[in-house]
Amino acid sequence: MKAKKILFATVFAVLASSAFSQIRSYVGIVRQQYFPEHIKYFEKYRDELNDNGYSTYAKYVDAYLKGGFGSGFVYVASDGTNYVITNRHVVSQAATVSVEFENAETGDITKYENLSVLLTDDEIDIAILGFANGEKPFKKGLTLSAASVSDGQEVWSAGFPGLGSSPVWQLGKGTVTNAKARIKELLDPSVSTIIQHSAQIDGGNSGGPLMISSKSGNAGYEVVGINTWKASRRDSTNFAIPASQIQKMIANAQKKTGSEDSLAILSDRTKKLSATLKDLGSDFTAVAKYISYERASTQGQKDFESVLHFAPSAVRSTVLEAFSFDPAEGLRYASAYQLWKKYSAEANKGMNFTAAEPKSAEGKTTVDFTSDGEEPKSVTTTWIKEHGLWRLSELSTDQKDDGDSKKSSKKNKKAKKSSDSDSGDKDSSSSYFDTPEVDGWDNIVLCGGVDLSMNGNDLAFSFGAEFFGDNEFFGYSIMFHRETIDCLGDDIGFNTFGFGLILRVPVKMGEFGLIPYGKLNGNFALGDSRLLIGYTAEAGLQAMFNTDSSVHFGLGAGIKQLHLSQWMDMDTDTWSDREEIDAFTNRGLSIYGILSF
Repeated sequence: MKAKKILFATVFAVLASSAFSQIRSYVGIVRQQYFPEHIKYFEKYRDELNDNGYSTYAKYVDAYLKGGFGSGFVYVASDGTNYVITNRHVVSQAATVSVEFENAETGDITKYENLSVLLTDDEIDIAILGFANGEKPFKKGLTLSAASVSDGQEVWSAGFPGLGSSPVWQLGKGTVTNAKARIKELLDPSVSTIIQHSAQIDGGNSGGPLMISSKSGNAGYEVVGINTWKASRRDSTNFAIPASQIQKMIANAQKKTGSEDSLAILSDRTKKLSATLKDLGSDFTAVAKYISYERASTQGQKDFESVLHFAPSAVRSTVLEAFSFDPAEGLRYASAYQLWKKYSAEANKGMNFTAAEPKSAEGKTTVDFTSDGEEPKSVTTTWIKEHGLWRLSELSTDQKDDGDSKKSSKKNKKAKKSSDSDSGDKDSSSSYFDTPEVDGWDNIVLCGGVDLSMNGNDLAFSFGAEFFGDNEFFGYSIMFHRETIDCLGDDIGFNTFGFGLILRVPVKMGEFGLIPYGKLNGNFALGDSRLLIGYTAEAGLQAMFNTDSSVHFGLGAGIKQLHLSQWMDMDTDTWSDREEIDAFTNRGLSIYGILSF
């Protein structure tokens, strides 16, 4: 009996090993190859970032250019057509795609190149790849399951997560922990639920299959989903898109779409964009999926740098986070923000833009968007197809939108020309770093330093904060001084508090910038049972330095005059007359450090 058990275990192990090896034959390493123009653009942009002190952003671009990888698996349709299924984000900027399959026994690699991206979807993170020239190297692929999984069911994950910088095969085992998870941040529940499971998922598993054991399935398994997400700061919380969505995508990829059908699809898409812009509860991230990668590589740099220096901190953080993971996606988000800022109802006091029907002429497909109101504005949008999806490529605003005032100077005409047609090639848009530009840096500025008196008073210490909100030039200031003043023959220490307004004109020049400013505060001072009332007037210059983080630093110097025109003896509640207070004027040189964020 014991010998039979040992024999059975050995046979099972051999069969299991064989099944695992077969699975490995159908799951590959997916790598995207960028367009040559795309590579050239990002190499140039990386060098510009390095030259101008943005070394961290340059490193993000450099890592992006080296390329990443994901996983994918083979599916063979009933007519014998070979497909590779993966995630959209694995091949989002691909000119072509390569897929590598590793022999489990020898480690030899079989590589297929020049696969094309046949179809992607904005709502569902799936991409369907086709082999070059319709080749059919596989007679069989993995089987897609028609059944739904249930909580507690055993599942397997397969793919090539990275170990170091190299993809390494991994077959994981777990259970379904939520068969119908509804997580709108990952996938709109009205489109599909997703499968939450505990089978091992690591970076590089994206696009690999989630499977169940099946005697009828090829290699002993059926695919129930495609692994797409992993929850951070939680153990074994992974998510897959159900196989039913893969089947729908394959069916769409097999359809032959005529030009009229294609324009009808574009019409539906532009109406959805119009509805998104009208939605007062939306934000710019909802617009990003409509932006083409072509636009991101022509206008994205200008839009990204504008976001860095002018956008609210929440927008800047979102764009920077996207840029750190995928610079091309970060530029796309930046372009989405510029579009949202110009044309959304949320950013334009309820103004609504409505899409007309698409027009196709002279090799271009355009859609006009027109606003409501007594003086409607119009913008013509040009659309292109990327990976089977219509995406926005160009914008051109009619002259009515710019107003006659912009024609008054050569400089404004140049700005108008740039804003009227932003569809130029990569080299046509000037870099933010070429010439000085207005740059507000950040919304909150903290200052601290010393005041050197010109009236023979003691050294004073001062601290302050400035708040600018969304206004780059005007803000509010608060300050604190510790002053020692000759008060009617006595040296008295005063704690002085001020509240007021500040005007600044920030100018950025490459790696640093200068900010001339003027400040006026109303003050009150307390010391030795005395209350003093007056003002502080200050004018000076700040020098700010770029950093790769959201916090910047700098130095400042200014001429400051503290004048206290009335004082009260708090013991007797009596006020002085003005002649007695003339001694309380302190003029000095203020020198301080700055932190802004």
